[in-house]
Amino acid sequence: MSSAKNQFFGLFFGSLPPVIALAGLLLAGSAPARAQNEKRTVFKESEFHWQGNLKPGHILEIIGRNGGIDATGTTGEAAQVEGIKQTNGEANEVFVEMVEYSDGVTICAVYERDAQPGRCHRGGVDSDHHGWSWHNNRTKLNFNLKVPRGVLLKATTTNGGIRCRDLNSIVEASTTNGNVDVTTSEWASARTTNGGLMIAIGNAKWNGEVELLTTNGSVRLSLPASAEFKVRAATTNGGIHTDFPVTVVGSFGSKDLSGTVGAGGRDLHLATTNGGIELRKSGS
Repeated sequence: MSSAKNQFFGLFFGSLPPVIALAGLLLAGSAPARAQNEKRTVFKESEFHWQGNLKPGHILEIIGRNGGIDATGTTGEAAQVEGIKQTNGEANEVFVEMVEYSDGVTICAVYERDAQPGRCHRGGVDSDHHGWSWHNNRTKLNFNLKVPRGVLLKATTTNGGIRCRDLNSIVEASTTNGNVDVTTSEWASARTTNGGLMIAIGNAKWNGEVELLTTNGSVRLSLPASAEFKVRAATTNGGIHTDFPVTVVGSFGSKDLSGTVGAGGRDLHLATTNGGIELRKSGS
């Protein structure tokens, strides 16, 4: 059993046989589904373990507040999530809410006095309606993940870094205070405010726009040498380096770059205020 200073919330999600699922819901004190394709479960136990399958194209979304997110790739369809609780405040006022959808799962760290379902949803956590702020609680809840191939990972926190290694997934990562470090065979967008971005992608045929944005920190992107894209890069206090030959559109300076690599096509946006920008070929 873990100590009060370092409690474990092992959360492993997915499909369970009906009897086991019912038992898990009773233990967790879950609420009835709010919609036909949505099931909510609240966890306050010091230890809990759950695992299940997510298919390619499904979404695994983790929404933290105080604490980091660490993800690694895994073979097969079994996705796993473990939450590690480090107590420096009121541990009983921190719980996890999980929402299962037909196309994936959202798991939220919720800092509230009242552990009732309904605050977690895709894209965020609803705030308390009685004036209590999560900033009052210094308890950290760090998440460790195993992500199957082809599952879209959305990782969001506020105070903590995000580290994703050896993934075979598209990644969307966002924090406020912390670094973001991602290595994936697909592609990734990332942003932070106080921290650096170090991103390595293996697939340069992304959809839409890849954005790597920070304010106080450097931006480093590695991608295949064969990549073709349109790039916009800008910094205020720092320089820009690129391994790729860029056909410049308009003016070019040491702090601003706009142009195309190869035939262009896909959009790439890199920006920081205090830090440099590096655009590297994989392996360099």
